[in-house]
Amino acid sequence: MPTNPGTKSVNLPADTHHLLSKEAKRLQISQADYTGAAVRYFAERGLHPVDDVAREGQLIMQQVKKLGDRVFGYLQEEERSLLLPMLAEMLRSRVTLERVLRMNEILVNNLTQQLSSLSEGQLDEQREGLKKLRAQNEDMIERQVNEAVATVQKQDPGKLNAEEKSDTSAATLSH
Repeated sequence: MPTNPGTKSVNLPADTHHLLSKEAKRLQISQADYTGAAVRYFAERGLHPVDDVAREGQLIMQQVKKLGDRVFGYLQEEERSLLLPMLAEMLRSRVTLERVLRMNEILVNNLTQQLSSLSEGQLDEQREGLKKLRAQNEDMIERQVNEAVATVQKQDPGKLNAEEKSDTSAATLSH
């Protein structure tokens, strides 16, 4: 019969009660506190107190599984928030490049037809203009790539997310 309305009694085998008394005395806590802590320990960890399996091993395995789930979730989130936008930008660049190359091919074919009607002097002028244009284009490409790389290198990696970095680089490249 409980002496305190907030407590319940449990019958323990004599040898278990002896261990309880000995350990509670060693730790300088009451038998009720020791028993309550032991019950909470098993309950909070979802462990079966009678099983012969190593209880700490179960606890460690549960924690490892939870940690593995968190890491896997983190990797999935990174894939969605970082890798997929990067892939989309790479594909956009590739498709744009393919379309520009196709348009250039059409323009070259049209230009070739028109050039066949020009005189040798006019052709030389066109060749010189084309060389200048090609050199300007190469210089512009080099400058834009260098500016984009410099902009990304200046940024603190913790301040911009991947989407903002790709937008900054894309904006620099598009000038």
